[in-house]
Amino acid sequence: MRVTLLLLIALLGTASTVARTAPAPPTLVASVEPLAMVLRQLYGEHARVVTLLEANQSPHHPMLSPRQILTLRQADLLVWLGADAEPAVAALVKERDGPSLALLDLPGVVRREGGHDHDDDPAQHGHDHHEHDHHGQVDPHLWLDPDNMAALARALGERQDPPPPAGQPAAFLAALAASDATIRAWLAPLQAVPWLTYHHPWAYFQRHFGLRDPVIVSERLGAGPSSRRFVALAATVKQQGLACAVVEPEAQADLLRRLCPACRLRPLDPLGRDHSGGYTAWLEGTATALRECLGPA
Repeated sequence: MRVTLLLLIALLGTASTVARTAPAPPTLVASVEPLAMVLRQLYGEHARVVTLLEANQSPHHPMLSPRQILTLRQADLLVWLGADAEPAVAALVKERDGPSLALLDLPGVVRREGGHDHDDDPAQHGHDHHEHDHHGQVDPHLWLDPDNMAALARALGERQDPPPPAGQPAAFLAALAASDATIRAWLAPLQAVPWLTYHHPWAYFQRHFGLRDPVIVSERLGAGPSSRRFVALAATVKQQGLACAVVEPEAQADLLRRLCPACRLRPLDPLGRDHSGGYTAWLEGTATALRECLGPA
């Protein structure tokens, strides 16, 4: 009995030592939440995924705290959009010793030009807002094109720092293809339906799935239209019979209500800051919100 007890104590001690010396999972830092969604779906419990920007921080002009800067520097792997999309992060990436992966550096990534700095003048916009891409300024919302997230998953699958778990990225790519096909079926009947958005972070998603160009209230993030532009927009809303308005977190909802009283207002965050799961679930949730907004009442 004494021998058995001693053996049990020895085994427990060994197990405790192994538990203490087991390596911690790698820390993967994503610059924005949608990239973190991809990492969570790919790595699951095999990695600790951290989003660099907090929910109340805008990726357009982030002011990183010392804690966030330390998190970025100490990450086992940093996944970010790239210097042209995140210039504020670019300088910090240069100070890292560890590996980084920039989405814009990957082959085949869809890159659209256009930003949020247009003059607030209806003569600059027109009624249908076709092709508002401005050369030399990348639209940073690259994650809204599923093809870009597929390119990211494939690139992560080729890395060994750290390698994804067995079955990845194949499982993620299969789930993404299924979501893409589902969303295309949902939105196909709605491709000609006009819609309204405060600013336009949705171009990657809209063009990937063949939706009509929206009417845009303001290309200046956080700025409202002039009186002259408001009148022109109201005429466009009436002429096109708009019934759907997407309300981003930065949008002025009261202004949208005055501009389009008949519109269904659908809150929708292009950064997915209200979602803590995987990317494909968020993509389908985004499509569902647009489907409900664009569809018949």
